[in-house]
Amino acid sequence: MRTALAGGLLGAALFVAVLGTAIVRPSNLGWTMRHDLQTYVLAWTHFRHEPWRWPPGRIDGIGYPVGTSIGNTDAIPVVAFALKPLQALLPERSQYLGAWLLLCFVLQGVFGVLLLRLATPDWRLQLLGAALFVQTPALFNRLGHPALCAHWVLLASIWLLLDGTRAQRPWHRGAWLALAAIVGAVQPYLAGMVLLLALAAFANRAWRAATWRRAAAGFAADSAAAGLVMGGVFWLCGYFLISSESLQSDGLGLLSMNLLGPIMGMGYTTLLPELPLAVPGQYEGHVYFGMGWLLLTVAALVVRLRPRAGAPMPRLGLGWLAVAACTAIAISPVVTFGATTLVDLRDWAPASLATFRSSGRFGWVTMYTVFTFVALALVTRLPRPAALAAFALAFVVQAVDMSGAYRALHAREHNPAWTDYDSPVTSAAWTAIVPAYRHLVMAPPDMCAAVWAPVAGPHLPFSLLAGTHGVTINSGNAGRYDTGAVLRYCAALEADLRAGAVSDDSVYVLSPAMRAALGAATSVPLACGVLDGVDVCVTAASAARWRAQPGAEGFVPAVVVPAP
Repeated sequence: MRTALAGGLLGAALFVAVLGTAIVRPSNLGWTMRHDLQTYVLAWTHFRHEPWRWPPGRIDGIGYPVGTSIGNTDAIPVVAFALKPLQALLPERSQYLGAWLLLCFVLQGVFGVLLLRLATPDWRLQLLGAALFVQTPALFNRLGHPALCAHWVLLASIWLLLDGTRAQRPWHRGAWLALAAIVGAVQPYLAGMVLLLALAAFANRAWRAATWRRAAAGFAADSAAAGLVMGGVFWLCGYFLISSESLQSDGLGLLSMNLLGPIMGMGYTTLLPELPLAVPGQYEGHVYFGMGWLLLTVAALVVRLRPRAGAPMPRLGLGWLAVAACTAIAISPVVTFGATTLVDLRDWAPASLATFRSSGRFGWVTMYTVFTFVALALVTRLPRPAALAAFALAFVVQAVDMSGAYRALHAREHNPAWTDYDSPVTSAAWTAIVPAYRHLVMAPPDMCAAVWAPVAGPHLPFSLLAGTHGVTINSGNAGRYDTGAVLRYCAALEADLRAGAVSDDSVYVLSPAMRAALGAATSVPLACGVLDGVDVCVTAASAARWRAQPGAEGFVPAVVVPAP
């Protein structure tokens, strides 16, 4: 246990050395206000201020009235569920992404130790192996998508699978079900990978049964239990709130793993030349080993010819079928070799595969399985001093190879241009006006941009403003929306506003064209003005709610009286 904790400390040490500690602070939102990170923080901001709904992961406040869920925004539901009851104790605006990333690095080190412990009692080899698992380029490559940094669930799955082939432990089944529940509330791609490995573990377990009937019954019972647990967690997280068609999108075959992926650095090597990709989206299939792991892989292939020097190496059994399936999914219907496309079978692929369009991610299972067997082969077939020397050398070479990426990440996390966020919504009047309403309506909102443009303003500051005050907004990002419902809403909102329909429970942020159209069509007196460079309107009757509030003096709208 002490060695496993030390492995976790190694993971934490590397995280702090490269990224620092500022991103772990809950009140530090600056570094999250860009790219996909803003989606996760906005989802949490709305989720924490909304009442519990059914299913519990549902969020009504983003993209209102279509809504979304904590699952469909990839906001790590397991953490959001745990923190929501404590939200009153947290800063007014908070994020948990930095703490989650740190935890992922810690657990990466812990399970790295546990994997090495399967074949060696030497704590030095266990820690060196953990340090190498933590220095995985693909892990650092997903820092912008924190839920996908939970690579430790794959290490945990491989560990359970290997440990289960050595002994029939009574707690294994419960461990798999617990892991299925956890990963189901973390990220669906990772859940798919874990489920395949769990099915392989159940098949290995059934293989030992006395009769085929018992084997089939045992496998069916275990698989059904894992499927029900994971499916139930998916439902709680709100994944099923949108249609299966909305889960499918373009990209299958383009966001894949290249056959040369293990030697394609994609910005994470200083020792190898960069190789061209067949399609730009193959960053999703980033499985570069790093020069340290590549050297160990070559060494492992050589020492396979030697007799064992240590304990027998654990076997994967039917787990190889799961690894083969993950590899095939990762390669996708578009098979690529460097810059060359060898085969394109997209026309033959079932449409349902588009649900996992970023199929290259499944290559992580293949990568970590190779890492595991490389490490175990070396510690079981080399004398201990030689194994220690090989692991130590690989650790140094891996660090040197990734040094350029480490420097770039360190510089980014200490660059104010990245870590700071200057919101264009600065007037104190917003904090007086917005809480007086139930809805913040942008017209057009960004989720309607494809059919109705130009949008009224950037969604980020207004989504953050609305979420902080527990007000809905018809804007904001989500991993997936119900596309049909969005299109219907966009058409209805535009028609209502062009007909002059407004509500006393809404504050409207309008494009100049929509403000002119609304003013010409409405039969209700409006109070309109410009605040922080955007056009804002409310009904004149509702303005009385906030005129006396502190800060309201910063916004003095003009009353628009309908033409007779």
